[in-house]
Amino acid sequence: MKKSLLALAVLSAITGAASAQSSVTLSGAVDLGVRRSNGVWSMTNAGSSRTNLNFSGTEDLGGGMNVFFNINHRFNANTGQQRDANAFYRQAWVGLGGGFGNIRLGKILPPLQDFNGQFEPWDGGDTVASIHTGGLFAGNTNYGSRYVNSIYYRTPVIGGLVGHAMIAAGDNNSEVPPSSPALQPGGAERPVGLGVIWGGGPVRVAAAYDRNADDKKTFGLYGSFNAGFATLMAQYEKGDIYTVPETDVKRWSIGANIPFGAAVLKAGYARFSDEEKKKLGLGVYYSLSKRTTLYSDVGKNSGDGWTDPQKKTMFDVGIHHRF
Repeated sequence: MKKSLLALAVLSAITGAASAQSSVTLSGAVDLGVRRSNGVWSMTNAGSSRTNLNFSGTEDLGGGMNVFFNINHRFNANTGQQRDANAFYRQAWVGLGGGFGNIRLGKILPPLQDFNGQFEPWDGGDTVASIHTGGLFAGNTNYGSRYVNSIYYRTPVIGGLVGHAMIAAGDNNSEVPPSSPALQPGGAERPVGLGVIWGGGPVRVAAAYDRNADDKKTFGLYGSFNAGFATLMAQYEKGDIYTVPETDVKRWSIGANIPFGAAVLKAGYARFSDEEKKKLGLGVYYSLSKRTTLYSDVGKNSGDGWTDPQKKTMFDVGIHHRF
């Protein structure tokens, strides 16, 4: 009897240790508000992060090694419908990590897209005030927002510096929709992404390069500085866009987050050089708790590159809850 109890205790300890070495986390956000854009009012995901459901997990393999995964699903809270044709459109990957850094396989944001949303006040989001250089001029971007069949490597942190490298299959990664065959240069290139990001004290800087499946290339520089009273940030990108003939453009933005107790004032300005597009964004965000934020934003486009409806003042107000 004593031997049986001892064996049971040992088995329980082993089982408990094994289960403690792995975990799965369900997280995400629900964001909904009222928006005025292009002169039209609607209820939609109006805040700085899309409504999404995220599954992630890790398993400790011992010896400093671990396996981890992440899959992300987007949906519209006002209708309950999934946002994209694919259930896990944004990212879906599995990775192996250790002292060498980590390597990931699947559908993944390239380094340039991973970096640039971190250096504007609205975190590269959907809000009408966002000055995200990679998302502001949708349809004219020249790098992939995410690539399928990707291999992505991140180095370990060395003196605050982390290196990023990615390569993906040439198939199924073209950025040109079937409705625009005149812009289709083949889509046969293997997408490649390279980047470095460094953070030390109040300063963060990054640089990245991206070549997509259609052989469009982009180079980006990014930076931020926490001055105490405010966090200042900037983005600069130069590369090709989808036009006939092909056009080389520059785009840049500057912004700031200014905290006032539980509130944060957001301000930013962006410019897209070759099409004479400019944008001014302002926002106020108030934290009800660590997970719940009320927000209101105003965005104003100017310049000859915008249509008259696009030049109408944009507005949103809503609630963002993380879980």
